[in-house]
Amino acid sequence: MAKDKLPKAKGVPNKHLHSRSTFLYQAATYLTLRAGASDANKAQDSVQSSRAPQNHLGLALQLGSDLQTVSRKGQVRLSSELKRTICKTCNTVLIPGRTATQAIENESKGGKKSWADVMVITCALCGSKKRFPIGAKRQPKKAERQPPQAQTSLSEKSAEEPISTVSPMQTTSDQALTPG
Repeated sequence: MAKDKLPKAKGVPNKHLHSRSTFLYQAATYLTLRAGASDANKAQDSVQSSRAPQNHLGLALQLGSDLQTVSRKGQVRLSSELKRTICKTCNTVLIPGRTATQAIENESKGGKKSWADVMVITCALCGSKKRFPIGAKRQPKKAERQPPQAQTSLSEKSAEEPISTVSPMQTTSDQALTPG
């Protein structure tokens, strides 16, 4: 006698991996912001900063690296918004004005094509660049595209053409002799 199988649980598969990656991202962002704030406060209050851990940025980099490792090993896809805010080279959380700079470039014939704008995010630590198109319309996904017009087959084309009475092998003298 076969055992009854329990119904499968509904919801997000590998929920623990999603929650872990979310926590790692939030912690890395917090420590990156904290490292920028401690650099500004370092000149004002040297006594307080000597007691506080000075290696916030190093820990933030380690958490970013852990985030990438967890997502790869657990085969969890990170959202595109989250991936855009992490440097691929050094795993820094890219925060405009703190750890990254943003610029808009348009190298198309002197900037005449407005749909060719590209946002370039440059990492302040390693100098790597990420480029994202801004004004261009995205092509619809393959499932949402309309299929191309069906081309007629050769048999349909040959059926539509009229059949000539003169064969191509006849010569001009044969055509002149044939009453027509």
